[in-house]
Amino acid sequence: MAKPEVIIYSDGGAKPNPDGPGGWAALLIFADGAKEISGREASTTNNRMELTAAIMALESLSESHSIEFHTDSQYLKNGITQWLANWIRNGWKTASRQPVLNQDLWQRLDAVAQEHSIRWQWVKGHSTSQYNNRVDELATAAREGRAAADVAAAKAESDIRIYLYTQPNRWGAVTVTPDAVQQHHQHSAGLTSNQLALAGCAHVLGQFSTPQTLTVYSDSEYLINGMGRWIKGWMNKGWKTASGDPVKNQEFWKPLIEAAKPHRIRWEYREKLEDPHARKAWELAGG
Repeated sequence: MAKPEVIIYSDGGAKPNPDGPGGWAALLIFADGAKEISGREASTTNNRMELTAAIMALESLSESHSIEFHTDSQYLKNGITQWLANWIRNGWKTASRQPVLNQDLWQRLDAVAQEHSIRWQWVKGHSTSQYNNRVDELATAAREGRAAADVAAAKAESDIRIYLYTQPNRWGAVTVTPDAVQQHHQHSAGLTSNQLALAGCAHVLGQFSTPQTLTVYSDSEYLINGMGRWIKGWMNKGWKTASGDPVKNQEFWKPLIEAAKPHRIRWEYREKLEDPHARKAWELAGG
């Protein structure tokens, strides 16, 4: 039986480092929702908070999972994937025969990690990853002894999300509402990737019978920039570009505009498949 899947982002830090107050946080993303956890210590270090965040995230799982674990800590990622086995073999001594720092936390992390199947991934700190930035915000708030902004406000997402991705001759989409998760895909031979993105988006938006507030995520910059930035200018110029040329793919843009018209939509470019729903949409497109 396949293990349930979860994507985890964690972060932690102390200020000043070492021996200042510290905070840790983790975000666990499941197929049907997400959970945030965080905590604080009065006197600690950056590394101890990074380890604590990972430990608390894994210990919060009540059964064995298949995990994609993201951290911006090279200490955590390299420690668990490269150094730990040698430390244990050497009796918790480093290559220079010095005692391993934070041995108590490494032992605890090693024990809980063995209960799961984990793929450890390093992500650059303060990057374009909204999830890495979110756990940084949560850890900072915990360290400072205050509440972080509500997750809905932090993400600025609507209740309904559409994830749309394309592959040659095919588009795939996942629609997430408070009540359901729906999958859509279609094979359309002969269309370009730009045309597929427009046609797919129009199709999915057309499934809603009443006006909605939506967020559309896609790896198509053509779709996202077109609907988010270019459309009004094109229409004001009589469907001409800034250089005066006719806008390409009008036969796809116009149905999409009609499908989008009843709704309030935020358009977001998302190339990275950080969310399980984004990954599923990619798979539906043949990725």
